[in-house]
Amino acid sequence: MLDFLHIENIAVAKCLDIDFDSGFSVLTGETGAGKSIIIDSINIILGAKTSKELIRHGETRAQVSASFSNLSEGVYSYLDECEIPYDRGDSLVISRSFSLDGKNIIKINSRPATQAQLKELGVHLISIHGQNENQSFINKSNHVLLLDEYCQNEELIEKYFDYYQKLNQKKKQIAELFDEIKKIEASADLIKFQIKEISSAKLKDEDEEEKLIELRNKLKNAEKILKSSGAVYKLLFKNESGISASVLIEKSIDALNKISDIDPSIDTMVEKLKGFKSELEDIAETTKDLCSVDSLENPEAELDKIEDRLNVISRMQKKYGPTLADVIKFKAELEGKLVTWQDSENALEALKSEYKALHAEACVVAEAIHDSRKNGAKELSRAVKETLLYLDMPKVQFEIVVNEIMRDGTPVLSSNGYDDVEFMIATNAGDNLSKMNKIVSGGELARIMLAIKSVISGNKSQTIIFDEIDTGVSGSTSQKIGVKLAKIANSMQTICVTHSAQIAALAKNHLLIKKIESEGRAVTTVVQLDTEKRIDEIARIIGGIDLRESQYEAARVLLNQRDELLSDI
Repeated sequence: MLDFLHIENIAVAKCLDIDFDSGFSVLTGETGAGKSIIIDSINIILGAKTSKELIRHGETRAQVSASFSNLSEGVYSYLDECEIPYDRGDSLVISRSFSLDGKNIIKINSRPATQAQLKELGVHLISIHGQNENQSFINKSNHVLLLDEYCQNEELIEKYFDYYQKLNQKKKQIAELFDEIKKIEASADLIKFQIKEISSAKLKDEDEEEKLIELRNKLKNAEKILKSSGAVYKLLFKNESGISASVLIEKSIDALNKISDIDPSIDTMVEKLKGFKSELEDIAETTKDLCSVDSLENPEAELDKIEDRLNVISRMQKKYGPTLADVIKFKAELEGKLVTWQDSENALEALKSEYKALHAEACVVAEAIHDSRKNGAKELSRAVKETLLYLDMPKVQFEIVVNEIMRDGTPVLSSNGYDDVEFMIATNAGDNLSKMNKIVSGGELARIMLAIKSVISGNKSQTIIFDEIDTGVSGSTSQKIGVKLAKIANSMQTICVTHSAQIAALAKNHLLIKKIESEGRAVTTVVQLDTEKRIDEIARIIGGIDLRESQYEAARVLLNQRDELLSDI
């Protein structure tokens, strides 16, 4: 619960300290006294945006701090998640300061924190319901959230949403892979044709073109090669005259051998000549091989074959090149695309199977949520209707409709399941149930909101604040609203900003918001009222400016009725 609130330099609040008690408390005061400043300050503690326009004129910074006790497990869990230190049983202290230069300092238990963390934590601390929020009950998208709050479906929703996120991720993967496959399919015929065309060229050797060009050059010079190589063979090794370089070297060796015993160096010369002879014979044999190449005997036929082959290679290079290596690489890439295509189709089928299995598992959880909502809708509808009957809406009909959203017998899953939830109401006798947006009365909206909140009774927050819930209602209805607020206060701290004497009289604690003048400037103050002061304030609410004894007596009567009216709760 909220124990203490400190406000400094916000609008007309110079330095304001407010102690709050458990149970049902009201804040009253004249219009403009500063009640909205208190609500704004609490919202700041809960993570609302700040504005330098809120800072009191003449000051450079403003601050709001609050302390909370009797913390819920939800608060402790979030503090653990954010690694914010705490001691069980001690108060939780939140402070926030902001200045004209844009600085915004947030601390939770003296530990620096972010605005996002403050918002998350605030959900577990205080729930504020103002006149503007009444309109949220008209918004159909909020109806499922309220029903889930009543049904306490939080764990189921969290489990389901995890499935839903995985389904969306899987759906995205399927869509991306499908697009990729479609792109390949669109060019599949061309890819197959290109692979077939390149394959028909039988390109295997990246150096084939260079080798063919070299051979072509030889064939074009076949006559010269044959003539020269033949002459070399005869000169070096064998000819018709019997005199060749090899023969002459052999005779030189024989001549030297005859004098080798005279000079030892002769042996060295003999060995060298033998080496020369061997090399000459190798060269001679190599040139002879040139003469024995079949293509050189019939070069024209072979040249035609080479030119045809080079034309094939040139055509492939122009289309898929620029080099033969590029053509061969391109073919491999095309074949890879076809393999990828086949693999992608297999992967797509696998993803679809995974999606189907996930969808089935998600539907099991969604069905559990649906069953919970159907049962909860009946209970909540009955309880809200009973409350509205008590709040002077005797002809009211209220029903929460829960419809399954299906397509071809299959649930259509959304972020919160497959249910379409809507609050339906009829406020007058003989009217058919209709949508909430058909309600035009602010008083009716306020009572519907209170009825729902009194039944749900704050499953999450520990403190609930109603800001002028009595707008549009008066008399006995206001008193009944006060009774409902007191009932809510049995399970959680309840604070109400009100202009209703009947509601104010039913509170356990009464805080008066006043605006006074100090040092020539307006300043907001808060006073905890005792019984006599409460009579004065309630009489003021009843009678206005010129108070008479009748207004004071009416105030006493309202206060005296409190115990009787609340005896059953």
